Amino acid sequence: MAAGAKTRNSSRAVLGIHAACTLVALLIVASLAFVLNRSVTEADRFGLTAERKLVESEMQHQVDAVVQYQAELSYWDKSFIQLAGRTFSDAFVKQELTDWLWRDFGFSWMIFADASDGTLLAIENGRKVDTEIGGRTLKWVEDLIEKANGLYEAALVAKGSGWTLLSTEKDPDALLAPLPNIHAADLRMIDGRMSIVVVQAVVPKTLDIPAGRRKPVFMITVKPFSDRMIRDMEDRLAISNLGFTPLRQVAKGSIQVAVSDCSQPACMVAAWTPRTPGSFVRSETLPSVIVIAMLAALIMAFIATRFGAVFSALQNSEAENRHLAKHDRLTGLLNRSGFDDVLHASLAKVKERPFSLLCLDLDTFKVVNDTYGHPAGDAVLKALAVRFADRVADHGVVARLGGDEFIIIVDHTVSRADVMTLANALIVDAQVPVLFEGQLLRVGSSVGVAFAPQHGNIAREIVPLADQALYLAKNRGRNRVQTADDLVVVDRLPRTGQAA
Repeated sequence: MAAGAKTRNSSRAVLGIHAACTLVALLIVASLAFVLNRSVTEADRFGLTAERKLVESEMQHQVDAVVQYQAELSYWDKSFIQLAGRTFSDAFVKQELTDWLWRDFGFSWMIFADASDGTLLAIENGRKVDTEIGGRTLKWVEDLIEKANGLYEAALVAKGSGWTLLSTEKDPDALLAPLPNIHAADLRMIDGRMSIVVVQAVVPKTLDIPAGRRKPVFMITVKPFSDRMIRDMEDRLAISNLGFTPLRQVAKGSIQVAVSDCSQPACMVAAWTPRTPGSFVRSETLPSVIVIAMLAALIMAFIATRFGAVFSALQNSEAENRHLAKHDRLTGLLNRSGFDDVLHASLAKVKERPFSLLCLDLDTFKVVNDTYGHPAGDAVLKALAVRFADRVADHGVVARLGGDEFIIIVDHTVSRADVMTLANALIVDAQVPVLFEGQLLRVGSSVGVAFAPQHGNIAREIVPLADQALYLAKNRGRNRVQTADDLVVVDRLPRTGQAA
């Protein structure tokens, strides 16, 4: 009987130990499951929040870019003078609107109208059309015209016998030149495509309005989101299936952000398939949980090892995201954000270390894309990025701002003469053909140069001058270099005949 009692006690002890071990294992598994699910939830929540902010920021960046593009014509003395009789000359329409603004920026509509008399000029896809056709498009943007008119009236103050517009407050940290706060912009469905619409009164650079010109003429531009723009946004933001759809038709599993005033279910939103960092965490950690349950003796070491691996993976992902935030995904060069940091750092010590700024734009690059496709264009951009970086080497930095636009800062160790030699060498580098799938792809380049601090010691001074020098190089035949000093010569030319 005693032996039987001992056996029963031993069995109960073994069962107790098994139960305790089982309970400990269950507690470990339950704890790990809780931590895992919480990590998945927080990773997904953080990922979705970050993606929404990135998409919203990208949309605003696209709108700001179109505002800047349009301002090149609507905020211009030549445009204001042309509209003195509320008409445009055929030469101005061809040279400035169709041959320049439409070809460079791809506006589907460029309309000039006032708040009461209607359409004065309408250009659809680079072709002048009847004003009644343009008037139908204006029905979709009447609220923006009204808003722009209100901003214009609010900014208008009496000055002598005429009027002047209140200037925009200057921002010393802004890269782009300030514009008068008289524009209205939004994203709208125009002709069945999500488009960026910008409305602004045509005003002179001086912001001085003669007494007889108080009633404004508005320039309305429509920039549709092309498939390439959307794909580029997907690449930059590392998301997929980005598109515009009514709110009530958003696909299951997608997330969205409003692109405009969205108070109705039929409003359009930007939707995309989100990344799920939680799935990565789950797939990486679940095998560890199973192993931990089977190997209780190694659980603490195993947990430390696995969670260390997950943390390292998250750190690597964060480091990669920081790198991508400052670098162009296609070429590996600095992007606009990374360039801004370098430019501000250079301007902070420009008195001790003068530098040169080169704006470079590829010539006939669109022909390559149209003829051989975008993969060929990407091959050209990557090849030229390597050539430009090798050419500049340790004497500066090269950045790609987008499309076929590059910008270069050359440090103080390079003389002006050597900078001009370098600029011409960059043009030669761009002209060397790029081999792609048995084809020799040929482009060219134009370069605009500005010197700091001679041409400015703040971003909004020197960058526009380098950019204007670039456009002067393009206007003078391309594949050449022009400096900001050349702009002074151009300004002093007589404004009649061929010189104008």
